[in-house]
Amino acid sequence: MDIRTDSYDHRHVATLDNHDDVHHEMRAKCPVAHSENYGGFWTLTRHEDVDLATRDTTRFSSLPTVTLPAVGAPKPFIPVECDPPEHQKYRTLLNMVFRPRRIEEFEGRIREHVVHLVDAFAANGRADLAKDFVFPLTARVITWFLGIPDEDVARFSQWSLGLVTVGDPEEELRLQTEIRDYYLGLIARRRERPADDLASHLLASTIDGRPVTEEETLDIYLTLTGAGGETTAATGNHLFRLLDLHRDLRERLLAEPELIPSAIEEILRYVTPVYGFRRTTTCEVEVGGTRIPQGEAVWLSWLSANHDESEFPEPGRIIPDRKPNRHLAFGAGVHRCPGAPLARLQLRVMLEEILTRLPDYQLADPDAVSIVPAVTRVITSLPIVFTAPPRSNR
Repeated sequence: MDIRTDSYDHRHVATLDNHDDVHHEMRAKCPVAHSENYGGFWTLTRHEDVDLATRDTTRFSSLPTVTLPAVGAPKPFIPVECDPPEHQKYRTLLNMVFRPRRIEEFEGRIREHVVHLVDAFAANGRADLAKDFVFPLTARVITWFLGIPDEDVARFSQWSLGLVTVGDPEEELRLQTEIRDYYLGLIARRRERPADDLASHLLASTIDGRPVTEEETLDIYLTLTGAGGETTAATGNHLFRLLDLHRDLRERLLAEPELIPSAIEEILRYVTPVYGFRRTTTCEVEVGGTRIPQGEAVWLSWLSANHDESEFPEPGRIIPDRKPNRHLAFGAGVHRCPGAPLARLQLRVMLEEILTRLPDYQLADPDAVSIVPAVTRVITSLPIVFTAPPRSNR
């Protein structure tokens, strides 16, 4: 039977701390729900259904877009808005760049930059952990892969932060145009003078026996601008907020630092920074006894799935050693995030260093921290106070 929830707005619900009150009721009463918002769409809320649909690229297509509402791009983003077999051709190129062994080589460089950022504000006894630490780090790391020269890093960081904080559509369009024009110039220079970066790698690669084009390289760069930094930043800011709200968890990680990797997985589940993606049905499908017609927009709620009590006992608790933990924070199947190893590394190093350097930090005003409605569950400001530590000698 169809049970309609016409007022459901996934973007609004994702900004709520009590989002699971809504999703819990939906999973129990209408796990496959319909809303009239954004031109009409369906939502899958149970872990089993969301996981299967995320992996089923035949019946649930990433075309024409994975965003809801659509961001208005003139064409699909590569490779996130591609279906097999085209998707795999582009994904193979990215897998070579983001392979785990190569990512591990960046740990020392990332840690050095983390220490540098903390040293810049540590003596003050206060900082905005989002603006002074998390956003600058994630933006800097992605510039290493994109080949952004040192002299342009500050400008790139401003663009990255601006894209998640700007509220004016005209200003957002201006930022997107600036980024696009910058990338076009960078890619053209790499065509003439290759370097050890992603653009040079892509331009030297082939698909179906032909060279990767500058236009395809640009599309991949535009995709990674948001996916590469914003998602990790969103998780990092939530992570440090949660460790203030749950002091017992912080004390346990200070006492048992070996739990940090599994705690990060649990935070990823609990937060789910990318709270879902849209798919479009290529045929009539039946999910949980509900028939969804062909050509319908379907929202796969990773946020709801990651709090499904049938998969995660006590989903509202943060259990740092939770096993198993089949969360969908990075997606699943062929579209699983290729940058997941890099995100995990950054989060681990950030957490290790903050726990070491600022173990007593507190949110300056917990009630003032809010989640912004965007593609991710992003927190743009996180003011903290702490006891100023000794300056690092590293």
